[in-house]
Amino acid sequence: MPKRKVGFFHSGRKASFEQHYQAFLRGLHELVPANEVDIVVQWAGDNPGRGALRVQALDVLDKNSDMKVLVAAGGPPSSRATKEATQDKGVPVVFMSTADPVGLGLVKSLDRPGTNMTGIAGLTSELDISRLELLRELLQDRDIARIGVLNNGSRPLLEEQYQKLEEAAPGLDVQLVRRDAVNLEEIERAFAHFRTVPVDAVLVTADSMFNDFRQDVVRLADGIRAIYQWREFVTEGGLMSFGPDVMEAYTLVGNYAGRILKDERPENMPVTSPSKFDLVINLTNADRHGFHIPASLLSRAELVRS
Repeated sequence: MPKRKVGFFHSGRKASFEQHYQAFLRGLHELVPANEVDIVVQWAGDNPGRGALRVQALDVLDKNSDMKVLVAAGGPPSSRATKEATQDKGVPVVFMSTADPVGLGLVKSLDRPGTNMTGIAGLTSELDISRLELLRELLQDRDIARIGVLNNGSRPLLEEQYQKLEEAAPGLDVQLVRRDAVNLEEIERAFAHFRTVPVDAVLVTADSMFNDFRQDVVRLADGIRAIYQWREFVTEGGLMSFGPDVMEAYTLVGNYAGRILKDERPENMPVTSPSKFDLVINLTNADRHGFHIPASLLSRAELVRS
């Protein structure tokens, strides 16, 4: 029996997402043995623009016309680019960590996608308000908290997502200081601005680009109360994170790809979401900088030292 070809297309860098790729493989091989599939992997690297991603996705498909399913990982940029690349080819696509797939036009509804795409609704940027609330709880001793917000300036639907933070801010007695970045140099300038203002804390909004530069972001935020999307930021020295279990999500993506190889059709496979969410706090970071962590947060968090 010839091996069936599975594509894995990620908008980020291998060095930042290798563990996530391995989780995808575990999920895939729960349903389809490794000796029955041929994995074609493409790392876009450094979150290039949508046009460049579309070209890369087309290149993968053109070189692998017999591909049975293509995984689009790394959030909205890779999902939208892959939709454009596959719309005339009929290749099933499983997307990963994509906020509002209906709003992005990837599927017609979450329950019945009705297109060649299905996957994991990320619950990534949707949780940015929860992260803002957690920072406010951390800063309970301040009447008004000034919080820096770091965004990927090229993220699809960024303005709509940031507007939700703006709408939530007054009720939390928070003033937002916005900075957008699309590369490491601009991330560095953003943190320099946050220190100059200065801000009381920083919300690094959900985006795979910041994971690509995870070590740099954690270094630049040192000495600032900051919250991130994924626990990997905290285990590498950051203060706090709140978000889904990303390894679980990549395993689910692998399961979805395996189900398609077993002849399920993406248009009939409901879009799902991760079920586990973690608040993680790095006590070493807090102790080093003298950050007080309220008991209300400590009681709900997984506590780590690094």
